[in-house]
Amino acid sequence: MDKGKIWNRIVIPILENLVAPYSVFKRIYIQIMLLGVAVLINAIVFVNYQHLDWISAIYAGVNVVTTVGLYSPNIYQMTSTEKIILTLTIILAVGLYTSIIQSIVATLISRVTWNDAKARWRGRHMKGHTILIGNGTEILSAVRRLNRLGVDYIVLTSSKDIANNNRGDAVILGDPKDDNNLISAGVNYAKNAIVIMENDMEALLITLKLQKLNPPLKVIVAIRDYSLTDIFKTAGADLVIPREDIIGRIAASAALSINIAGLIFPERTGDMIIGIFEVKKAKKISDLPSEVVPLAIIRNNKIDPYFNKDTELKPRDQLIILGSPSTFQKVRELLELPD
Repeated sequence: MDKGKIWNRIVIPILENLVAPYSVFKRIYIQIMLLGVAVLINAIVFVNYQHLDWISAIYAGVNVVTTVGLYSPNIYQMTSTEKIILTLTIILAVGLYTSIIQSIVATLISRVTWNDAKARWRGRHMKGHTILIGNGTEILSAVRRLNRLGVDYIVLTSSKDIANNNRGDAVILGDPKDDNNLISAGVNYAKNAIVIMENDMEALLITLKLQKLNPPLKVIVAIRDYSLTDIFKTAGADLVIPREDIIGRIAASAALSINIAGLIFPERTGDMIIGIFEVKKAKKISDLPSEVVPLAIIRNNKIDPYFNKDTELKPRDQLIILGSPSTFQKVRELLELPD
């Protein structure tokens, strides 16, 4: 395991659990300060009108704010000004106290809050990872694939459904268009970013932001409208995947042959499809139609890319080829169908 993986997979998980409480505290320190101000105002009243020392005054202020009632001054000895001030502060402080405590407790017990705090710290300190950005459902499929490949990643999404279906400490729940969220995902130290948004214009905006924050970053964008490909490349995308066009091509190709295994992006090779065939009859590579290109032979679950035109295909072999789906039927008749 190299240094990068040791840092991302061993050191960071330990450190993020240590700093998570501080990250959560940063989210509630304003509420805590407001609570302290409410106690301080009441304490000042008790110091000036009840002539208490500061420790006793703070104790009394806490009692007023929390409505515990352990300290209660003699109402007949209080001046009218003191009564008015205490009445106003009690009305304001009690409501403020209830609201603040509810907010603090809700924040502290929320699993999403803790996971988000850990993910943001993790993203800022990871190196050489992949950032998955967006709210498209394809994000979930990409995550599963990255897990299988052992690739370190951070997900930045505004979708709670996507967040709930991923590993919590690797998901930042927030607006992908916000610069702070992109920085929290580690855009400055990431290896690449994959953008999958439901709206192509939002994807374009994110692409521009990624280029601004880290120009060398490799950006892969999945779009719906194929006609926007050149615009995204101009914006800085290194690879543009027209997802609806790809699905359409695969579906149309499958209408011609069920041996479809994949495709090559259209801007690179034209309408080329990868096919895979089960060999049921012994044939030579030279017997294949000239319109297809053999890529590899799978034999005994091992890939053999080394062959020539005289290599014999044996029953139970699998042949991977590249070509137009219109020629796949000829290959199928040659290799799979009985003579």
